[in-house]
Amino acid sequence: MTRTVILAAAVASAVTVCESLALGQVYPNRPHGGWNGIPFWTEPCSYQQVFAAGQFGADPLLIRSLSFAPDSFYHGEDYIISGLVVRLGYTDKAPGGLSSNLPSNLRGSWTEVLNVPSFHGIVDAGGPDHFSMRLQFSSPFCYEPGNGNLLVQIDLGGSTLGIAISTTAGLPDASRAWNSPIFGNSTDTIAARMLFETASCGVGPTLQLAGQCPGVVAISWRNATPQRQMGIVFARVTGSFRVPGGPCAGTALGLGATQLQLVNVISTGNGSGTVNGNAGAGACGGFLQLVVVDGSPCTTSNVAQVP
Repeated sequence: MTRTVILAAAVASAVTVCESLALGQVYPNRPHGGWNGIPFWTEPCSYQQVFAAGQFGADPLLIRSLSFAPDSFYHGEDYIISGLVVRLGYTDKAPGGLSSNLPSNLRGSWTEVLNVPSFHGIVDAGGPDHFSMRLQFSSPFCYEPGNGNLLVQIDLGGSTLGIAISTTAGLPDASRAWNSPIFGNSTDTIAARMLFETASCGVGPTLQLAGQCPGVVAISWRNATPQRQMGIVFARVTGSFRVPGGPCAGTALGLGATQLQLVNVISTGNGSGTVNGNAGAGACGGFLQLVVVDGSPCTTSNVAQVP
C-alpha cells in the first residue's frame, strides 16, 4: 500500500474548519509614499519582501490573500500576468538586510500558496488605499510570528501592462529585493503596501516541536477537538498536497508529496498534550503536520519544521 493510500485511509474525515471572519490589514502599516512598477511590470521578475514579525502580534495568523493598490495610469484596462507564483516562508534576515541573491534569504522551505499560469484582471484604481488587485491564495498560509520574520516571494513571467503599485518607506517594518532583466538585481528599503486578508489559525490544533534531531523530539499540540484520533504526518518539503481518496479525501495539507507519510495515529486527549519520538537523521529538516479526525474535510494544524 502506498504512503498516499495509507494517509487517505488512516486519517479519517473532519468537519470544515470554521475560521474567524476575514480581516484586512495593511502591512507595513505606513502611509503611501509613491508608485512603483516592481514586480508587476512587463518583464519577468522575482520579488521578495520581508516583514518584521513584531508587527503581527504573538498568535498564529492565517494569511488568505494579498492585495495591492494599483496606480490609475491604466485604469479600466485588462491585463494578463503570465506564470504568477506566490510563495510564503520564514527568514532570519531583518528589514533592510535582504540580499539580491534571493535564494539565500529563505530559511527552510517555501509554502506555495498560489500558482496561476495566466492571471487575468482589470485595473481598478481608486487611490493608494484602494487595494483592488487581489491575489487569492489556493492554499492559505498559517504564519507563526514566533518562528521568525515573514518572507513573501512573487514570481511572474511578465504582464501585458506595466502596473505600478502603492509603496512606502518600509523600515523598520519591511523591505524588498528583486531580480529582473529590466530593473536589475538589487535591494532597497522601500516596501510594497500589501493588504493581508487574515483569519485565526487558532481554530484547530496548533503544533509545536522541541528537542534535537537526530534525537528525541517533543511533539506538542493544543486547541484540538478532544478525544479524537489524530494523525502525525511527515514530508520532506512543504507544499499544498491534497489527499486524493479515502475518508480524508479533499483535505488540503501544508505539506508536499516528497516522502509524504503517516508517522503515527494518536488520541488528541483533552485537546492538548505532548508525545516524544525518536527522530532519525533522515527526518532532520523535514516537516510535520497534525490531521484530526473530527469531520470532513479533516482539520489540520500548522506545519512545523523538525529541528
